[in-house]
Amino acid sequence: MVPVVPAEQGDGIPVMDGIPVPDAVKVTDVVEVPDVIEVAVGVGSRVMVVSDLLLGSQATPVSTSISIELSQAITRCDGPAVLILAGNLFELLATDRPDPLAALTAHPELTAAVVAFGRGVGRQVLCLPGSRDGRVAWDGSAGRTVVERLGAKLALAVELRVETGAGTREVRVEPGHRFDPRNAVVDPRSPAESPLGHHVAKEILPSLGPAGTWLAGAERLSDPSAFPRFFASRLVYRHLAHYAGWLLIPFVLAIVLELPLTYLIPGVGHHRAGLAPWPLRLVVVGATTTVYLALVLVGALLVSRRTSAAISGAALGPSGGPNDSARAEARALVTSGHAGLITGHTRQPELAMLGPGFYANTGAAGEVVDELPARMGLPPVFRHRRLLSWLEIEAGADLHVRLLHAHQDLAHQDPVSAKPGRRPVERLMARVGPVHDSRPVVVASFPQGCSWPPVADTSRHQRKARRAAAVLIAAVGLIDLVSAVTPPLRGRLGLVLDLVPLSVSKAATALVALAGLGLLALAQAVRRGQRQAWAVSLSLLVGTSVGNLVKGGDWEETAVALLAASYLVATRSSFAAAVDRPSLRRGALTVVTGAIATIVATVAALEVSLSVTDHRLLAPVTAAEAVAQRMVGVRTVALPHRVGDFLNPALLGVGVGLAILLLALAFRPVVNAGLAALAPTAALATIRAREVVRRNGQGTLDYFALRADKTHFFWHASLVAYGVYGSVCLVSPDPIGPEAERDGVWASFRKFADAQGWTVAVLGAAEAWLPVYRSTGMHDLYLGDEGVVDVTSFSLAGGHHKGLRQAVNRIAKYGYTISFHDPAHLDPELATRVRAVMTKSRRGDVERGFSMTLGRIFDPNDQGLLLAVASGPDGEPVAFCQFVPAPGINGYSLDLMRRDDGDHPNGLLDFVVVRTIEHLRQEGMQGLGLNFATMRAVLAGETGESLPQRAQRWVLRRMSGSMQIESLWRFNSKFDPTWQPRYGVYDAPEHALAVAMAIARAESFWELPVIGRFLMPDDAKKGSSDVTSPAPVKSAAPPR
Repeated sequence: MVPVVPAEQGDGIPVMDGIPVPDAVKVTDVVEVPDVIEVAVGVGSRVMVVSDLLLGSQATPVSTSISIELSQAITRCDGPAVLILAGNLFELLATDRPDPLAALTAHPELTAAVVAFGRGVGRQVLCLPGSRDGRVAWDGSAGRTVVERLGAKLALAVELRVETGAGTREVRVEPGHRFDPRNAVVDPRSPAESPLGHHVAKEILPSLGPAGTWLAGAERLSDPSAFPRFFASRLVYRHLAHYAGWLLIPFVLAIVLELPLTYLIPGVGHHRAGLAPWPLRLVVVGATTTVYLALVLVGALLVSRRTSAAISGAALGPSGGPNDSARAEARALVTSGHAGLITGHTRQPELAMLGPGFYANTGAAGEVVDELPARMGLPPVFRHRRLLSWLEIEAGADLHVRLLHAHQDLAHQDPVSAKPGRRPVERLMARVGPVHDSRPVVVASFPQGCSWPPVADTSRHQRKARRAAAVLIAAVGLIDLVSAVTPPLRGRLGLVLDLVPLSVSKAATALVALAGLGLLALAQAVRRGQRQAWAVSLSLLVGTSVGNLVKGGDWEETAVALLAASYLVATRSSFAAAVDRPSLRRGALTVVTGAIATIVATVAALEVSLSVTDHRLLAPVTAAEAVAQRMVGVRTVALPHRVGDFLNPALLGVGVGLAILLLALAFRPVVNAGLAALAPTAALATIRAREVVRRNGQGTLDYFALRADKTHFFWHASLVAYGVYGSVCLVSPDPIGPEAERDGVWASFRKFADAQGWTVAVLGAAEAWLPVYRSTGMHDLYLGDEGVVDVTSFSLAGGHHKGLRQAVNRIAKYGYTISFHDPAHLDPELATRVRAVMTKSRRGDVERGFSMTLGRIFDPNDQGLLLAVASGPDGEPVAFCQFVPAPGINGYSLDLMRRDDGDHPNGLLDFVVVRTIEHLRQEGMQGLGLNFATMRAVLAGETGESLPQRAQRWVLRRMSGSMQIESLWRFNSKFDPTWQPRYGVYDAPEHALAVAMAIARAESFWELPVIGRFLMPDDAKKGSSDVTSPAPVKSAAPPR
């Protein structure tokens, strides 16, 4: 590399290409720093990767202890090895002395260990400049110091070629700051690069004051993007907390001002319920003042949360986890053939499993400040800790990667106040985090092991919280109904009547009953996690707690309601699902219109009735008020006794009916049609889905994700195909995409579905996906098997296939032939005749299918399909099969199988399948997927001979008369397929019935007894059909 000497400006400031060079440093004798250096790692060798030591020119207790412990780990390495210092070895940015030599001198143990390591046989030391020591890449003096003092090679990235018993595996190592927009640079070798992160470290953080201020530790944040949250946290806990004592002033004033007012309350001065006047006055004052104090505290809490949220919203970069961008790059590398990616920079240690590969972050070796979640929704608490972590790679029979990690909380003291770094209020509010070892231990390994840190499965917590909340709400609703129809206790009612009139108590009784009904109706919506239902339920619970006290002093019911309300508040984060707003608008309009029409019609009828019978009229306003009250169960406006006897129950029934209608529409899950309108265009989504299926489709069912009635959810290079039936989101097939994205795409889709208030289920799940579903708390149920024929080994020879061989030969002897075509380019005349076969072969007016059929034929956009057409002796098509591509088995999968109802020899469909197998074998293909055999293992007796299994077989055989269950299994068995189990996956046992109904609707199982008629679509009920765009089932009638 040619040395670069910048020109001098008139005032002596160095410039390069017209840009001032920071720190007034002349760049001379630049050390060569290649973009990538390739390192061969032989079998039995090891690699140690460590980063973010941030060694300064002056040693600290933490940096000294870290250096000693790390030097011991380096010394323990034996044999051929590579040591990679993956960025931020030095703190050369936010310092007055950016000199690597001073940092190495201040930490002699580590320096000596690294030098001794590099002198060993088969050893290498590599140093990668990071965001805080990027100076090494462009400052010749700093670069030479690293090369000469440590014996290290410099590079911007390392490509490890690890030789293992399973072959060569490639692992890429980078400092990681290029994935952080705040610290990414265009040219790492240019001193003119000055990203936002540099300005924050050099200008903003030093301006916050010395270490003893309430913002101490900002320069050690493990995640720099958390600085706004850090500021908000310290503002609340260390600044505003000093003024918390002022909150007692309203409490004292309330007692002083309210005590004289108790003389104005009727009955307080009298002896009541065993209490003397003064104790009773104190009870009243204490209760009201406690309420006021609670309101003040709640207000202060809300203000602090709003302040924290406003400040925290001022993000210094993109949202998301610090390692998200690097992890996404790792997925792309793993998909392209790499074993994994290792980065540093974020100081967030991680080892994530990405299917056949991994992503790893080395973490840090030094003091960091990270955040802990707080209680009661308050800002997070930031703590100081000593973090030491690194990665080890071992080349053996396979590639092995280990993450070692240790951390210890630090009891820092402020130099000025000599107080602990975390205040008592911070220790009280901070949630307890996971316990870690203070000495380095292996916390994760690849390929045998789980990802670390473990990803919190919020879906399980949400389901538990929603289930418990729904049970509590329903219980409170039932208690309210029972309490409303139970007479109050005389002693309690007397105390209540001293405070409120009897009419108010009666009205409260009616409102409590209505609130109970509302809570019962809202329980299901709360179970779905809808935010609006949560808010309404919380309001009703608070209202019914007051109503129970007013109607009869029922403090037990009040306590239960407040307990349920407290639980809703504590688990509020679990309720974020949306509702269908168009349905809400329609529902509100319908209810308002119905209520107005009911009031107008009833008032008119009431006036006519009273004028005829009593020869008098009520004022219209009074009559309207009486009718409206009776619609909600209140009767404070009197009506003639005889009229009221008939109107009261009728109007209450109308009111309850309108309320139920409103609740049903207001808390309806999001309708999929509304979401489809949000997509840019359906055509663009379909094009993208086709591309994903083309690139990543492997399963025999993957092509069926392109059905026209399925909606697509995209995440990186993966997609999920689904349909919504009521409140159930039915996914089929399994998500399609790179194996490295499996966990990510499913987690993202679950969050998406949860936000819509849907229950998720999977139909036709493969065994390979079950661990992913189970990891999110889902349950699976065996549904049957899909038969896959190995066309390379299939043969008609032998006694086992005697019947099949005779049927095929007989068909051929009678002059039947077969031809193969691409359906997208089929001759129009032949297409017309094939459609005629479809029409003749239908058993019903509308055909069915969702999970294992494409639902169309002869679409020019469906490229690469295979159509096998069997023609009779006269040349007319009599049967056909359509197959879709299945790259996973290097062949095709059956989509549609049809034959006309003419008089043909037995074995016509056998003939089509056998000739297709022979055709695929000639084309050099491997597999052919056939029909799905429902509950095959049960019918075949493979599940056992116990009473439940025998009962299942009996039921299945009884249903086979109308649903072709056993006949399809026996038809597939003739071709000696390999059986691939398929499963149904559902969220929770209480959703099983809803999921079963959704599956029946999706697959159009209207042959089911009793309930089948309710599953039939409208076009089937009308007797219409569309022969040009059918929705066929992946099944075949038993061969004749």
